[in-house]
Amino acid sequence: MSLPTVGSTTLRLSAFAAAVLGYVLIGGTLRSFTLPAMVWTTLGGLAIFFVAWRRVGSPVREPASRAGSLTWTLWLAAVAGWELWALSMHPRSSHPTISSLLDGIVDTYPGRSVALLAWLALGWWLARR
Repeated sequence: MSLPTVGSTTLRLSAFAAAVLGYVLIGGTLRSFTLPAMVWTTLGGLAIFFVAWRRVGSPVREPASRAGSLTWTLWLAAVAGWELWALSMHPRSSHPTISSLLDGIVDTYPGRSVALLAWLALGWWLARR
């Protein structure tokens, strides 16, 4: 009787999932707005940047559409505009920024872990496009 062999793709995916899970679980223990949290978040961003950088030499599947570029530009301008508007309003409690709205979620261990996972997933999705 022989043991089933694990393909290299399955092994790589399992190692990748374990690394992401470990990253998220450790990162969730770090207090927000501290140096360790900043370094940990930066390491995750650098890992995604490395994936995106490696894809630079690969052939582009399709060029960016004008509508897609316009959509992303409008979305980013709306978010930046809201942040700047809310930041300049007084009293601040009546006009919360996006980050202050998320404070209640990321103040907990599960919230920070889920936020890190969402951040990694978004970065991965953007890097793979």
